[in-house]
Amino acid sequence: MSPIDPMIQYAAQHLGGRTVPDDLCKLLNLQWRDAASRRSNRLKGAGVTFMDGDRMPGLIVAVCAGRDDLEAATRLANAQAMGDMIRYSGFVAEDAAGDAIGYWFSPDRIPIETAPLLRFDTDGNFSILCGNGIAEAILVIASRGDNLTFSELRDYLNEQGVNITARTIQDVQRRECSLLPQATYQKLIQAYFADLSATSVSDTGGPVDIMTIHRGPKIGPEID
Repeated sequence: MSPIDPMIQYAAQHLGGRTVPDDLCKLLNLQWRDAASRRSNRLKGAGVTFMDGDRMPGLIVAVCAGRDDLEAATRLANAQAMGDMIRYSGFVAEDAAGDAIGYWFSPDRIPIETAPLLRFDTDGNFSILCGNGIAEAILVIASRGDNLTFSELRDYLNEQGVNITARTIQDVQRRECSLLPQATYQKLIQAYFADLSATSVSDTGGPVDIMTIHRGPKIGPEID
């Protein structure tokens, strides 16, 4: 049996089978190559790590299992809503603070070539990141507001074959989308909370069992 192409496997595990963009492919290969040769990876050293295997960002896993600071229907609704957000997103990295980073495909099914980049932070909020592609978004995060660091990391990544033309952090722009991830997430939470409250579903406090019937951001349920 021939070995599975790691990029095809990664696409299936993190991108819903979508083709891995060229810049992400180069960044993944760089991290894998550095790990295999036991070299320090500069992006990881700057606080950004790409997901290996089928591992999801720890923050996403924690919300899906049920947040400890929430109770009953609110806890279950947040977990169910995050289950839907995983379907609308492609999480590929996390930063030093534990924030999850990835692509926002949205319920509109934006192609990965033009999909905005998103972050889910430790305060429980989604936001759209600056970046025309994952490499630019990661570069801005790793630079931590410092243009000298941005320039040095950009030059390093370009030497690895990543094509980043932005000269400063301020040159990096957001990709547009009509449905924002935070608004979508809040609508999903509200829809699940209404359902769970109406049916008096009990919360035992254990890991949440994510249901297979999904709520769309406007009406539901939506069944694949």
